[in-house]
Amino acid sequence: MNGIIRSTAIGAVLLVFAANAWAADDNKVREIIDAGVLRACHAEALPWGIKDPKTGKWVGTDIEAANHLAETMGVKIEHVDATWGTLIPSLESNKCDIVMAPLFRTSERAMRVLFSEPSGYETQGVALLESSPIQSYGELDQKGNTIAVISGTADESFANQFFKKATVKPLVTDKISTLGIEVANRRVDAILTDSSTLRLIVQKNPALKLRVLEENNPLNPQGYSYAISKGEYHFLHFVNVWVINLERTGLKEKWYKQYTKE
Repeated sequence: MNGIIRSTAIGAVLLVFAANAWAADDNKVREIIDAGVLRACHAEALPWGIKDPKTGKWVGTDIEAANHLAETMGVKIEHVDATWGTLIPSLESNKCDIVMAPLFRTSERAMRVLFSEPSGYETQGVALLESSPIQSYGELDQKGNTIAVISGTADESFANQFFKKATVKPLVTDKISTLGIEVANRRVDAILTDSSTLRLIVQKNPALKLRVLEENNPLNPQGYSYAISKGEYHFLHFVNVWVINLERTGLKEKWYKQYTKE
């Protein structure tokens, strides 16, 4: 009987230690409030976030969202520079508290981070020269054709899965404008990224003479989300409630129209 009592007591103690350890990890909200600042990582993507070349400051819909999230928490905001390849490593190394860029919710990423409820929905698409004879994804997916993507993104992963014959060329850059320049200078035949970015690249850079490859079936429709460190479920819950409220109040739509002029 004494052995049973001792075993039960030890089990109870271990459960308490486990519960305390779990709670100790789930303290990001308190850390942010105590520090008085929310650190949000960004990577360039139109219209969500881009560095203004005149001021060197971040602008875009997710920049507005980050400012609003910090204001909601009663703290200051710090916008942290990252690239698409360093967003998750920056979060994992505690360089930021949250990734506020439109991350597609891939299984590979979900093994490393917690995803918020989708902050929006997007497809991927292809742009090429206006003068290109290519009129379909099938015509593009041929040996001898090259499609540029930004290295380390979900675009790279999807392109490698979708295009079986064409060559996928990953570009190591944090400048989304590099994609348009590559195809305009005929170093690649096409570029692939999210559809919103493609439309803005074409609209804002008429000198590049690009067009979006239109097909009836959109490529890879899915939600995109913000990312939070593993174990931070209180912070995740807070962000999810905040995302829902953004939708309800119409702020998301307001910011989108502001930066796309739609």
